[in-house]
Amino acid sequence: MTGLLWPLAGFLAGSIPCSYLAGRLLAGKDVRREGSGNVGATNVLRVAGRAAGAAAAAGDVLKSLLPLLLARHAGIAPGWLAATGAAVVLGHCYSPFLGFRGGKGVISTVAVALVLCWPAALAFGAVWIALFLARGYVSLASIAAAFALAPVARVAGAAPPVTLLFVFLALFVLLKHRANVQRLRAGTESRMRGR
Repeated sequence: MTGLLWPLAGFLAGSIPCSYLAGRLLAGKDVRREGSGNVGATNVLRVAGRAAGAAAAAGDVLKSLLPLLLARHAGIAPGWLAATGAAVVLGHCYSPFLGFRGGKGVISTVAVALVLCWPAALAFGAVWIALFLARGYVSLASIAAAFALAPVARVAGAAPPVTLLFVFLALFVLLKHRANVQRLRAGTESRMRGR
């Protein structure tokens, strides 16, 4: 039962709507009603500007890192640690503070990876940067980078629950980007190159 408290804490921390708050407080924008309508840092950047976008991203990173760092410091088992990571991402994407809406979980996913297997997080960053610079699509870069996590974690010797978590997170990121995938296939997805 003690282990279960960590995923619950992770979900609660993950559900803090940093992107919504950044848009509201720094630009007076409700990101749920502008741009893509997604409550994530990318949409905040698009509709509320760089300062709000940076604040949203920083908030999402911190709320994802802290519960996992505390859980790891407490010495919980790898299975519970992975469950806490999953809960953080789910909390971000389905925040009870926003009627169980939220972002797409990309920043939370890479923050979780940074704590659980830093080589996988580095691989995520390398793939994301390379694809974004080459194509200019945040969505494409995010999906591909998420799928780099599990193979690198396996090579790096991460605990099996962590590798399994990364498989789940990659599929989850793909699911959350299904509308983007349709737009990519149709050639209507918006680029962020040069912004």
